[in-house]
Amino acid sequence: MKEGSMKFFRWLAAAGVLTCASAQSPKTPPSRKPQIEEVRATGCVRIARDGCVELQTLDGKTTYTFQAAPKPDAGIVITIQGTAHQGRSDCKQGIVIDVTDWEPTGEMCTQ
Repeated sequence: MKEGSMKFFRWLAAAGVLTCASAQSPKTPPSRKPQIEEVRATGCVRIARDGCVELQTLDGKTTYTFQAAPKPDAGIVITIQGTAHQGRSDCKQGIVIDVTDWEPTGEMCTQ
């Protein structure tokens, strides 16, 4: 082989290595699920077997679970305010939150 041909093949090999190296650039991590910071919701109360209070929103799309003292009565509609729960919880169903306040609306659940 001629020296000019060998230089061309070396250049071609170097270009291929650089192309492969740039194709291996790190990918951006998947976006994290948004975290709940504050909650205000109205819904129907159920008391779970584990003693946790479950609140199913009036539209039926979301269930929150929390512990409260005193506990609201099952079957009533309440409005809650709370924040995201951090760490483990004995409550096993729904989105676990720390309720800072709850108030009865004076209505009964229709379900």
